[in-house]
Amino acid sequence: MRSLLIAICATLISTPVAAQVPDSPIIRYQDRIHPQLGAVGMVASQNHLASAVGAEILEAGGNAVDAAVAVGFSLAVTLPRAGNLGGGGFMIIHDAESGTDLAIDYREMAPRAATRDMYLDWKGDADRKRATFSHLASGVPGTVAGLFKAHSEFGRLPWKRLLQPAIQQAREGVTMSYDLAQLLRTRKER
Repeated sequence: MRSLLIAICATLISTPVAAQVPDSPIIRYQDRIHPQLGAVGMVASQNHLASAVGAEILEAGGNAVDAAVAVGFSLAVTLPRAGNLGGGGFMIIHDAESGTDLAIDYREMAPRAATRDMYLDWKGDADRKRATFSHLASGVPGTVAGLFKAHSEFGRLPWKRLLQPAIQQAREGVTMSYDLAQLLRTRKER
C-alpha cells in the first residue's frame, strides 16, 4: 500500500511539469539578435538565415573572420540595413596565435568633392534633410573593401566560397523577416 501511495504521489507531482509547454518559441523573429549554434561554434547576427550561413562556414573549416565576411554578405540580401554594402563598419580581430588585437576601420568616407558648407541652406543654417536624405548624404562605401581586407589578412576559406551563400540567397530569394517587414512599413511614406 505504501509503495502504491508513493507511486501515485510521484505521478501527480511530475505530471504538471511534463505537460508544461514552453512560453516562448526557440526562434522569436521579432528579436534583434538571432544566434545559430553549429557543430563547431556559434554565430549571431540580426537575421537567422545569415547566422545559419556563418555557422555553415565554421563547419566547412572557416574561421571567425570567414564567418563574419559570409554573414556580412548574407545580411546584404536578408536584411540590407544590417549588411549595408553601400555603407561601412569596423571589425575587431583577436589573433590567438600572436595574442594581438587588430581593428579594421572601413567606415564610409566623405567624397573627395565634399565641402565644409555642403549641408547648409541658403541662410547658412544646417539643412538636416540635405545632410540625411539627399544625394549629398552619401559617403564612399567601405564595407566590401573592409571585408575583403579582413579576409585577405586573416581568412582561411576561398573568397568565392564565402560569397556563394549570399549569391544563392539573392538568386533564389528569401522569406522577408519580421525585422525587414517592420523597417519597410515604417519607411513607406518616405
